[in-house]
Amino acid sequence: MASDLLNVGTQSVLTAQRQLGTTGHNISNVNTEGYSRQSVIQGTNMPRQYGGQTYGMGVHVENVRRSWDQFAVKELNLATTDYSKKRDTEENLNMLSGMLSSVASKKIPENLNEWFDAIKTLADTPNDVGARKVVLEKANLVAQNLNDFHDTVRRQYEVTNKGLEVGVKRINQLAIELRDLQRLMMKTPGPHNDLMDQHEKLVKELSQYTKVTVTKRKNAEGFNIHIGNGHTLVSGTEASQLKLIPGKPDTHQLRLAMVEGKGIKPISHRDIDGKLGALFDMRDNQIPHLLDEMGRMTTALSYEVNDLQSQGLDLRGDIGQKMFTDVNSEEIAKSRVVTGSNSEADMEVYIDDITQLKGGQYSLLYDGSDYITTLPDGEQKVLEPSGGELNIDGLRIKINNEPEKGERILIRPTRDAARQIKTMFNDPTKIAAQSYEASTTFALGTAEFNILAAGDLREFEVDVSDLGNTFSVKDKNGKVVLKDEDYPPSGPVTVMGTTFELTAGALPKDKFTANLVPSEGDNGNLRKMQDLQTAKNMNDNESTLIDLYQDLNTNVGLRMSTASRLTDVARIEKQSAEERIASVSGVNLDEEAANMMKFQQAYMASSRIMQAANDTFNTILQLR
Repeated sequence: MASDLLNVGTQSVLTAQRQLGTTGHNISNVNTEGYSRQSVIQGTNMPRQYGGQTYGMGVHVENVRRSWDQFAVKELNLATTDYSKKRDTEENLNMLSGMLSSVASKKIPENLNEWFDAIKTLADTPNDVGARKVVLEKANLVAQNLNDFHDTVRRQYEVTNKGLEVGVKRINQLAIELRDLQRLMMKTPGPHNDLMDQHEKLVKELSQYTKVTVTKRKNAEGFNIHIGNGHTLVSGTEASQLKLIPGKPDTHQLRLAMVEGKGIKPISHRDIDGKLGALFDMRDNQIPHLLDEMGRMTTALSYEVNDLQSQGLDLRGDIGQKMFTDVNSEEIAKSRVVTGSNSEADMEVYIDDITQLKGGQYSLLYDGSDYITTLPDGEQKVLEPSGGELNIDGLRIKINNEPEKGERILIRPTRDAARQIKTMFNDPTKIAAQSYEASTTFALGTAEFNILAAGDLREFEVDVSDLGNTFSVKDKNGKVVLKDEDYPPSGPVTVMGTTFELTAGALPKDKFTANLVPSEGDNGNLRKMQDLQTAKNMNDNESTLIDLYQDLNTNVGLRMSTASRLTDVARIEKQSAEERIASVSGVNLDEEAANMMKFQQAYMASSRIMQAANDTFNTILQLR
């Protein structure tokens, strides 16, 4: 019985010692991030039978339990992902809003209004070369300011791509750390309480970058860790790696891929969420929206001013030249098309109607005959080529060489316009102040009448016949110099050295009158330019040029305000999840102090049992 008593005392002392050690471990790690409280689970030893009676044999340690709630941990990881994305989105929008509120950005509408003011001043004295120089100087400021703003935003695009590279690099590091940790846990017997804390800490950090799902493998072979929409990053003792690869068709629009052995599999980033999700949203949505809308305003300005320049005479009596970059030059028309690096497709995008012009990106998927088109708002349309061209939203897409079947083409009508705008001349005499269109013009149709070159015929009239199928040209004396030509003409018409174009859309009996004789002090064309400031030529004739900038500023501000509210909600949800984890896994110092005293007393009492056993042995040994 003395040996049984010694055994009971010994196990009791060891159990109390382990309880004291575990309690001390908890107290030591009270401020350790990610630490989960541990507790010793003790059980009663198997009893023994003596003389028909059952006698207890003391206590033993069954295991050291880690306070842990699987659902609470999962909730925290999801809340961490959501909060990281919404917080970063708010910060990104706040930065873009700051760009629009910066001094440089505010100069854009200010300079534009100053240019219109200079036009008004010139309209009072059209022959004043000094006033003409001011108009050109203000035009240069407008173009330069737009160029600078585009460059600033474009640099942010590159910074975002760099941020994606940094994020992917850290995810790969976390994958390797998790793999090594799981290998260590599989090599040693469990429970792996402290290692599991490290594991969950790494998973929590990973959840800041992307959505994470953790599933337990069979036969204690570790865990599978999936990111995004089920892409396996870590599987037991093996880890995959993420990689950024060139986009398709836009090689600068880097996309995600998973490295699997020697192969690389592209994956979608739509369900990634977290920090990476915010970066992709910034790069693919927020920054392009800013560039597209600023480019739309720039395109409309160039288009309208250049159109009016071509409708007037300059100080030397010549047809006006384009003041700003030609938005429909072949070079710029090609720049609006994005194809793959190995594509043989050849397309050009021309702008025919700025009232219908929209910002954003069009995606064309060629099916062998038609083009399945995804509009900027996500709507899909099937476009059938007509005469080698596609027409949509005021755009005319000229197809010089068709893409391959199944190939995708991107159309960005206004993305680079703010970078491309330049003033095309610095000679103030080339400003077309005088309008060549006479006041006697009577046209109810939609046809456009433009002078391309001035020859000997300086004053003339183009009359559409009563049936609307022919037209004739008369000089200033009413003499017919060109009779009964087919309407609409197949191309430019030249009469006595003067060349003009007349598009389809005229009604029967429409009349177009031109006066190409220089008239000192004429400001008809300047008054038309002046009217552009208040003309609602955008958004289906609902917005002015300045309205586009104001709407963009307001839109970004509203997005930032919404993002701020969503961030606040996500922050509360994350805090709630953290509190739930703390209530389950957190260390309470008061509770641990009480446990320390309790286990200390148990240790001392167990020592007395061993002392009693020792005294009993000594008494027996002293018997003779």
